[in-house]
Amino acid sequence: MSAPDFPAFRIFAARLRSVFAVAALALLVVSCGGSGSQPAAKADVTLLVYMMGTNLESDDGSATGNIDEMRSIAPSDRVNVVLTTGAADKDGWRTVQRKRVRGQQVDVLDDLGEVDMGRAQTLQDFVSWGMKTYPAERTMLVLWDHGGGPNRGIGSDPFTHHSLSLDDIRSAIAPATQAAGRKLALVGFDACLMGSVEVAQALAPYANYMIGSQELEPGAGQDWAALLSHLTRSPTDSTAAFGRTIVDAFIAKQLKDDPNAEATLSLIDLGRIDGVGAALADIAATLNGQLAADPVQTWIDIAEARAKAFIFGSVLLSPGPTELVDLRMFDWGSLRLADGQRERLTQALEQAVVHQKHTEAFSNLSGLTFYLPQRVAETSTDTKTYTSLSFVSETQRGFIRQHSDIGTDNTRLPLPTIGVIDWHDGTPQAPTSVQAPLNAVDRALVAQDFAAVQNAAGWITAIKPLTDSTVDHLVDTSFMQGWFHLDDAGTPVYFSALPDGIRFAIDSPENFLIPVTLRNDAPDDDLPADDERRLQRGLLIVSDAAESGVLRITGFLNALGNNDSAGVARPQGVPEQASVQPLWLVQDENDLGHWIAPLASAAVPFVPVTDKQRISRGTRDSLPSGAHARVGIVDVRGWISLDTLSY
Repeated sequence: MSAPDFPAFRIFAARLRSVFAVAALALLVVSCGGSGSQPAAKADVTLLVYMMGTNLESDDGSATGNIDEMRSIAPSDRVNVVLTTGAADKDGWRTVQRKRVRGQQVDVLDDLGEVDMGRAQTLQDFVSWGMKTYPAERTMLVLWDHGGGPNRGIGSDPFTHHSLSLDDIRSAIAPATQAAGRKLALVGFDACLMGSVEVAQALAPYANYMIGSQELEPGAGQDWAALLSHLTRSPTDSTAAFGRTIVDAFIAKQLKDDPNAEATLSLIDLGRIDGVGAALADIAATLNGQLAADPVQTWIDIAEARAKAFIFGSVLLSPGPTELVDLRMFDWGSLRLADGQRERLTQALEQAVVHQKHTEAFSNLSGLTFYLPQRVAETSTDTKTYTSLSFVSETQRGFIRQHSDIGTDNTRLPLPTIGVIDWHDGTPQAPTSVQAPLNAVDRALVAQDFAAVQNAAGWITAIKPLTDSTVDHLVDTSFMQGWFHLDDAGTPVYFSALPDGIRFAIDSPENFLIPVTLRNDAPDDDLPADDERRLQRGLLIVSDAAESGVLRITGFLNALGNNDSAGVARPQGVPEQASVQPLWLVQDENDLGHWIAPLASAAVPFVPVTDKQRISRGTRDSLPSGAHARVGIVDVRGWISLDTLSY
């Protein structure tokens, strides 16, 4: 989706699937040939599943794993389970196939060849064919792949790099439902970030209910065994009852896999979503007027209200966040709204969100997000997409447009600046001046100060947030009182900081993050020692040990280098035989505020590591030779400003 970022927490949690399971499935697939075009007897429910395998299947067998779950449930003549699969660089997935799941048996009904699954026409053909060929009292559709919210849609065909936008999904579903003379009973997303009010508005004319996740969805996906068990056991249950089962089973599955899982899922009554949209449009009209009359103060007020809510799908020190905010957690009460506006939104939400659940990582969620960018300079493409969504009110689109225009206008919202700091002897002096009208100096909730150490070549070797954001204590040098080493040879490690508003699975004060390339050194006949598939770019998790000056490696986050995927970055153990190569950060001077992780220099060695390994503090009490420390300010828009180096 974009240039390499660092790091991007948009990777599904990996799920290793046994090659034996894959092979077993292949043996059970029966190729029937033909198109399966003769209509079947009318059933109670037809479940259509559109599975774009992408790297989820090619790397981890995630789609195959979900099909295995479907196969575990005995078939029923009252329920049809029909799939379209493809869009993965893997045997059996390079062409698009239509399949029917009947218990353990998976029948291949048709092989359509190398068809683009990222085109609306392919989805339209499947839905139209499915409703005609497998008639039922109710038809439900599930879209399976990576999700990117209202602006980025779902899926990405690896051969064409096309994704399905919300407009694509609408144009695919519309003719099928019109021809059938009825709406889909439910549209579900087994994907990240699709639980937004905008997605619901897009689907409302064509479906009765929607299932979507507000947050990044763990790679295990929905509980397909529980889902099909409900359908086959109670095929005449209401769609709402079935939707509740999907939500409950999904959360239970994630907690079973990981007691610390981060997961959300919501069941939305699409017949009620217009009330939410109307309430938002009413609020947007008020804020539009305030932005026009007092742009700077209103923009800051909105930023502060937004900072108190989770930012779903966020990334760390990187462009490209989806910028989705929970509708309840956003602090509407801090804004100057008209009487009753907040209450009408709350009431509309309660009516539209039939059922929602989340794990303990979250609190006070409404079940729906909405798009409100804060890092407006980095989300201009998304904002442009958003303002073209015809099913969102013009008032709401106009608000987003005006909010973005003000946020990128440095004449109205000036960049922060820091005067010269003298580092000649390795000990910083107070800055000569600080001008940061949108900075944590005044507004600690919505911005953050940090300090960085930079070598003579311009590479950033350490980043650490400052502990006090007041001008008098702008510089905190405690982190520079020695460097931590990975090994006895003194290979230094470089720490990454968590900016405000970033939340993920290991968020706690005692954890630090070290950007690295991790190499699995375990013998493997299929992978040579220098094979790139052995490498994962991510973050070592290190924690304070009881012993002073010692940190311990406690895990690894595979969370870098793939900005085309989505999901929760969750800790995993370090392989028994592994080495890591520390990554250095570099500031992109042509795009202020962006940080990238280039390929680590060959001069930086791979160092063997193990889980619970000790990392000891070095003895240096000043900066490394050739390095200079800098103080930086991050303002509410994500802009980064560094002080002027004094050599």
